[in-house]
Amino acid sequence: MRQGFPTYTSGASKGEAGVRLVSKIVSDTFGWIFKRNHQEHDFGIDGQIEMVAEDNAVTGQIIAVQIKFGVSFFQDKNRWGYVYRGETKHFNYLSNYSTPVIIVICQPKSGTCYWVPFDPQASQMLSGGWKMTIPFENKFGDAKPQLLQLVGPAVDMLAALQAYWALNKIIAEAGSILYVLDDTDVRTRDTSHPRAFFDRLRTTKELAAATQGKIELSFSGYGNDRRELFEIEEVRAYIAALDKSLPDLFFFIRTAEPAYALKLFVLCLCEASWEGARSTPDKPARVTFDTECLATFLESHWPGLNELTNWLEMSEEEDKAIGFAILRCVGVDTDKVERSL
Repeated sequence: MRQGFPTYTSGASKGEAGVRLVSKIVSDTFGWIFKRNHQEHDFGIDGQIEMVAEDNAVTGQIIAVQIKFGVSFFQDKNRWGYVYRGETKHFNYLSNYSTPVIIVICQPKSGTCYWVPFDPQASQMLSGGWKMTIPFENKFGDAKPQLLQLVGPAVDMLAALQAYWALNKIIAEAGSILYVLDDTDVRTRDTSHPRAFFDRLRTTKELAAATQGKIELSFSGYGNDRRELFEIEEVRAYIAALDKSLPDLFFFIRTAEPAYALKLFVLCLCEASWEGARSTPDKPARVTFDTECLATFLESHWPGLNELTNWLEMSEEEDKAIGFAILRCVGVDTDKVERSL
């Protein structure tokens, strides 16, 4: 052996031979792309197989592969297949890999490769390692249909998102948005749908900023009820549940007149009642409510408002403008508040 030179070890040579066999099958038989991991980045994964569709579209679907080459990997077998023994140091690494992982063993004499998906639940623990059975019938050259099943069909996300983006554009450009609460959700106190809508508004900073102060809430199914909404017990109970589900209410709720939803929250939560006889179309009446409860309601929602304005990096003046619009909407004298600051 010459001194002063790096050496090409037999282990490295075997590794390269296995990679060449697998790469050739992936490229020539499957018509896919094989990407070799550099040895310094090989922690149990030797390469990645990137799938190509029949129309030559590269789908982004990837399978990671651990490759072993040598006669020794075919000596231990049972009635069902070859017994592959893995090192403990690779088990958690393969288990947590973000794409499906397969193990491929390559026979030096015949050049035939066999494979199995890495599945922690299909493995057995050993002292200092683990093992899996690679079935005799699992020839890698025939694996294309099974590998496609392993990753599932490619999804055209662009087409699926066209309608989503279109609605977001309408929402962002609208002067106001009326969100109608379903009476079935009201009766069951299911707040998941309005919560999901508010979450949608928060998917991007651009959409959240564009919909600030635009959302008006309305109730369906109560048009024939002569009572005001705040007089209906199930509505009051639902508003209480909604109040807890929407900590970001103050950021998105409409405050420009006519604004109804925010006032309804106050009336439902703060024990509103008629001052004397209830209102009629011919004779409007005043409604009173607990002002201490109003203060509690306001205090409970300031953190949610601040969280949104901080996330959007809004100025102190912008934050203050939203807060004062909330106060004016529920009847607070903002001039008096301004003087007290």
